[in-house]
Amino acid sequence: IMAERLRPLEGARAVADDIAHYIMNVQDRMEDGALYRKVGVSPSMHNTMWCDDMYMSVPFLCRYSWLTGDPRYMDEAARQLLLYKKYLYMAEQQIMSHVYDVRNGKPSRTAWGRGNGWVFFSLAVLLELLPKTHASHPSILAFYRELAEGYRRLQGKHGLWHQVLTDPESYEEASCSSMFIYGFALGVRSSWLENPDPYVRAALDGWQGLCERAIDKRGNLYGVCKGSSWSYSHAYYKHDLGWNLNDTHGIGIVLLAGIETQLMKEGLIEKT
Repeated sequence: IMAERLRPLEGARAVADDIAHYIMNVQDRMEDGALYRKVGVSPSMHNTMWCDDMYMSVPFLCRYSWLTGDPRYMDEAARQLLLYKKYLYMAEQQIMSHVYDVRNGKPSRTAWGRGNGWVFFSLAVLLELLPKTHASHPSILAFYRELAEGYRRLQGKHGLWHQVLTDPESYEEASCSSMFIYGFALGVRSSWLENPDPYVRAALDGWQGLCERAIDKRGNLYGVCKGSSWSYSHAYYKHDLGWNLNDTHGIGIVLLAGIETQLMKEGLIEKT
């Protein structure tokens, strides 16, 4: 009986091992080791680097490192995050470009909400597990603080963030809002922020905004952008990428945002 119960866990571990092997040894890389899409699902995606891919690699590598006790995977997670900063960070705005066009050697400079949310979520996961003694910890923490300030400044009047972060006339987007809320609340709880008060307010306002404007009484979720391609134009994200009801890109992170906001609130009460 015990063997039958353990078999699914063994299967999951085998899948995890395969994913780790693929990321570390198979996935295409640029000369400096940065992961990129040499071949995409369509010609427009060939030879591109997407900030979405932080979410598809860094959280997994962090948790696989914890699972195996092998620091190489944590090292690789930190390395990739800083490499993506090199290619995609727009320092003047303190946010991320959605895509780096490898063929033409330039970023798209498009401020897509969810792409930025994926980076911030991945950064928070990494910081939570990265030892403070790690050589990259100071750089990772500094980057978290820079992005946190950039995103906080762009929070909308209803507590949510917009599909195009820099365009308040684009629609309020629930999945990126949830990832910013999650990152702020975890940062407050983990003492990553030198002045946490504005981020406490941002997380609370964001969660209230989600509850009032994106979630109905039956638990339906509104305002989650559908799956995307990419563009050099903000108009693509604003006008062509609409949102879906109960889109699976948003359900899980909304739950995580709510949990992390509640943990933040409980922690603040304990300190008073």
